[in-house]
Amino acid sequence: MKKEMIQDFSMRVTQASRSELIVIMYEIILKDMEYAREAFAEEDFVTYEKELTQAGRFVNELMASLDYSIGLSYQLMSLYIFANKELTAARVQRQPERLDGVTEVFEKLLAGYQKVSEEDTSGPVMKNTQQVYAGLTYGRGTLNEMYVNGNEARRGFMA
Repeated sequence: MKKEMIQDFSMRVTQASRSELIVIMYEIILKDMEYAREAFAEEDFVTYEKELTQAGRFVNELMASLDYSIGLSYQLMSLYIFANKELTAARVQRQPERLDGVTEVFEKLLAGYQKVSEEDTSGPVMKNTQQVYAGLTYGRGTLNEMYVNGNEARRGFMA
């Protein structure tokens, strides 16, 4: 994953509620699979495997964080097991087409959890962090602007 993306996700995590953390994890998994496809097309198999391994770690984290007192957790677990198997097979067998089903599942889950996170008023999970409204970071030859409002799921500079 690119450094700017990691910084963006890191900043969002500091301000995220529980449901927003799940949204962020789904977005990271989707980005990792996107970068893996790009790496495969460029025949960069080291990056391909690294990105899929990273996506698998996030799927494992989602599995570990399920609360089985809620019935929906069992259905989510079966989806996560499917995703984990497909990610592993895509990595080991170098078959990026196996990521299509995983992408479809996570895009649907992402859409659902985005709706849930819009209604989540529990506040940030991380305590003792500064509220970020806008941030400027300097990169090599660039200036990056970031905007986060805890009540909005949108990102980027808003005029």
